[in-house]
Amino acid sequence: MKNKILIAVITAFAIYIIFFYREADGVDPIKSADMVIHNTNIYTANDSEPKAEAVAVAKDKIIFVGSNNDVQKYIGENTNVIDMAGNTVFPGLTDAHVHINWIGQRELGLNLQGIEDLTETVNKIKEYVESTPEGEWVVGIGWIENNWSDQRFLNKNDLDPFSPNNPVVADRAGKHSIVANSKAMEIAGITRDTPDPNGGEILKDEDGEPTGMFIDNAMALIRDHIPAPSRAQDKRSLQAGVDFMARMGWTQVQQAGGYYTEFDILKEMHSEGTLNTRMYFSVWGEQEAAKLLELGPDISPDNMIDLKMIKYQADGGLGSRGAAMLEPYSDADTKGLQLIDHEQALPILIDALKKGIQIEIHAIGDYTNRFVLDLYEEAFNAVPVAQRANADPRWRIEHAQIIHPDDQKRYKELDIIAVVEASTVKADLYFAEDRIGAERLKNAYLWKSLIDQGIRFSAGTDAPVEVGDPRIEFFSLVQRTDFNGFYTDEWNVEEKLTHDQALKTMTVWAAHAAYQDDIRGTIEVGKKADFSIFNKDWMTIEPIEIMDSGTVMTIVDGKVTYQK
Repeated sequence: MKNKILIAVITAFAIYIIFFYREADGVDPIKSADMVIHNTNIYTANDSEPKAEAVAVAKDKIIFVGSNNDVQKYIGENTNVIDMAGNTVFPGLTDAHVHINWIGQRELGLNLQGIEDLTETVNKIKEYVESTPEGEWVVGIGWIENNWSDQRFLNKNDLDPFSPNNPVVADRAGKHSIVANSKAMEIAGITRDTPDPNGGEILKDEDGEPTGMFIDNAMALIRDHIPAPSRAQDKRSLQAGVDFMARMGWTQVQQAGGYYTEFDILKEMHSEGTLNTRMYFSVWGEQEAAKLLELGPDISPDNMIDLKMIKYQADGGLGSRGAAMLEPYSDADTKGLQLIDHEQALPILIDALKKGIQIEIHAIGDYTNRFVLDLYEEAFNAVPVAQRANADPRWRIEHAQIIHPDDQKRYKELDIIAVVEASTVKADLYFAEDRIGAERLKNAYLWKSLIDQGIRFSAGTDAPVEVGDPRIEFFSLVQRTDFNGFYTDEWNVEEKLTHDQALKTMTVWAAHAAYQDDIRGTIEVGKKADFSIFNKDWMTIEPIEIMDSGTVMTIVDGKVTYQK
């Protein structure tokens, strides 16, 4: 009798296996999917299966990748079957460097981005001032002089005629300089005798009077007087920023510096179901960093809103001549500005290694890249691997823009991730040679050569410095020119990437830079169901045609967060 019972049990179990399991790379359950995307062109970024026709999703996970024929077995009565004929599916795209609150402020406020005429820029500010109650601050964002016929910075004289009673501030693209009108400077108490702060500069005319331009740390002299937004205003900005990025097709953004107040709002948005992109968050150094080191990483169960990184600014931008250089600029008697203090930062970095906190530092100039590598090396030497919470710290240098050949090797030796902003090349190619000369330009905006040296690599937009559009980033990575195909002989156009490298830069390599390549970044069974879907095949069309494509759908954690 016992043998008969045992045989019956084994037989029943075998029948269960036959009917409910199939053989694949392992033993995977056959079940109805919540979502099936089929009849489409899928690039997986997975070298073992680079292309597919269909994908099936259960809850937040991918359960099948393969052919249209084989996916049929996953379709049940309640499966959401999406026919994506004529479209292209990518792994969820990741923007590895953004400022989400500022993106929202741009979308909701005075947006000066993309205006290629000085007069038009000033007129847009004027119109905004005229619609603003007297006495209220006007804050704009995103102007850039590169394509203006008169390639000069804005100044107070451009703003004063129409704003005698409204303080006006407008951020130059890059967020490393601002222009302020006389009313704003009056409120801030700025005069010809106001000294430059450490790490900043107040630009002055030939008579010694402030022009209205404030560089890097000098911006705080004005910004500290702008009324702080309310929590409700911050939440509106964060929501507008998140919604914009989802509409662009991003499934994750990596916040390059922020505050716990913003992080708490984002967690609230997640609980309310309105966090439409994943968020990998870093806090600014000093006070916010001390809080993170005390509390430790904050990782959500679904990895929608994670915090485990500290951000420092080590120098300014190249356009405003704030990037710190080993030798003086070619077009000005300055070496730029250093914005980080070694003695203050080093203990934070040492503690971060012990507690498993990731570090990212903004470094554009060749001096700053060397300084940050020295700082990282000093911290690594102070904390043996056995004493680190994570043997693979994955520390990052953001921008990684101008790197001396000796220091390129050190990126590899120290195993530092270079996170570049690809779309900056469209604007920088017009002035970079003037700033640093042809010889130093050979060591600037290095992409292919960094990858060829085995350096870990990723890319972000730095939005709202740039638009935050994945089409522009992919175009820039594979083309490395402006939209008209223009580039100079010194521009090192051979540093452009292959299409496969560009896709990985914006997917699996970006996920790696956030410790998430084991759960997302490729389309393969077991990974998160994040997809970015466009109506053109970026991998085969001419690069400029990418700009004619549109976002069809954004899917995050198995949920549609944007649909055209």
